[in-house]
Amino acid sequence: MSTDGTTPTDPQTPSAQPAGATTFEPGAAAPSVSEGTLGNVPETDTEPGWVARHTATLITLMVAVVVAAVAIAGVMLYKDRIDDRNSDTEAAVAKNVASQGASVETVECDGDTCAAVINGQAYTVLVQEDAQGERHFGVSAYAGN
Repeated sequence: MSTDGTTPTDPQTPSAQPAGATTFEPGAAAPSVSEGTLGNVPETDTEPGWVARHTATLITLMVAVVVAAVAIAGVMLYKDRIDDRNSDTEAAVAKNVASQGASVETVECDGDTCAAVINGQAYTVLVQEDAQGERHFGVSAYAGN
């Protein structure tokens, strides 16, 4: 054994070990590799999920679907408004012709032009609305479209 106390010479004397190190006895079970701080490290190399990878595409598709739905609703409302105006014009033509003593068999309007069968004869009826909202009718022999 050393006399200065700095270098142990006795093999039975424990040597200096780093802090937190464990000793391994021959014949004993080896320590687990997952013990200690290395075994608790979470995996950080995970791939993002499908939704995370395609977020921009999904947002674009959702916006496109919403725009298409709004466009379809707009077209339907527009066509409904046109059909209502044509129905009003047809009713006005039928009322005007009936007030003159003729019988209207059919009336079909498209905008300000109507095709009508009055007393068995085909006629074209032109409808104009003035600034006060009054309708004026012009009737002629059927000209066709």
